[in-house]
Amino acid sequence: MVKQSYCSLYWSKKTGAYLGAIALGLTALLLPGCSNDKEIADGKTNTTAQEVAKVSPNPTLGKEVTIRSQTAQAVGKSGFVMTPKEGQPILVINATGTPFVLPGADMPVQATGKVASFVVADIEKEFGLALEDELYAGYERKPAIVAQSLALAPTPEGLYKAPAGYFDKPIAVEGDLRKLENTPNAFALFEEGWVDDVGILVISVDRNLKAKGRPLQEGENVVVTGVARQANAKLLQGANLGWDTAKINEFVSRYTNRPVIVADGVYPSAVDPAPGK
Repeated sequence: MVKQSYCSLYWSKKTGAYLGAIALGLTALLLPGCSNDKEIADGKTNTTAQEVAKVSPNPTLGKEVTIRSQTAQAVGKSGFVMTPKEGQPILVINATGTPFVLPGADMPVQATGKVASFVVADIEKEFGLALEDELYAGYERKPAIVAQSLALAPTPEGLYKAPAGYFDKPIAVEGDLRKLENTPNAFALFEEGWVDDVGILVISVDRNLKAKGRPLQEGENVVVTGVARQANAKLLQGANLGWDTAKINEFVSRYTNRPVIVADGVYPSAVDPAPGK
């Protein structure tokens, strides 16, 4: 019989300590990001929408970047506009080779790709795209991102409240890292302003890798890329968490509707602290 439950082992922000004896655990880590580009994996080009939107001088022009922002409307079959809370709208061209369905207006999207001074003919030639030229007249010579990776970007709370819409889809979730005791290959993800004792469990992480030559820190604002899954015993057994059968069964029975992120990347966010709502 399990004497102490996962829910009693929450992180106390007031005391800065873990409560309980079976809290999950981790030393700091980093995995490759959602793109194969090493700089993005390092978080070196993880930047803000405001920086990308600058017309002159633009420090991101010609670079591979990763940004997160709200979306506005589609532009033709291959484009859409990101609308940061501050700064100018940014055109994003989908060069992933896969159609991307825009989420609702309140749902951020993460885009990874090259920043270019947008010229229709040049973009079509370099990336093998066929764009509706007349729709892009207002974006000529303005900064745009030619995206090689796109993902839905819910907050941890948003993912928790409506997980079904994200299961088995590429996601990129920003939040505060919370180390967990006695559990390799996992950590918890929170956000500012969300009152929750458990957070989102992130699994399939390699604790030996680092960001910019250093371990990620407790409470650091990070972005996790991967897919959301429904928690089940088979998933947790295969995650090498160091849990026995009783712990796994307890988690699954107690948190039936709580999603788990199976990560393929973790890196520092360009925004600190996590914005929450």
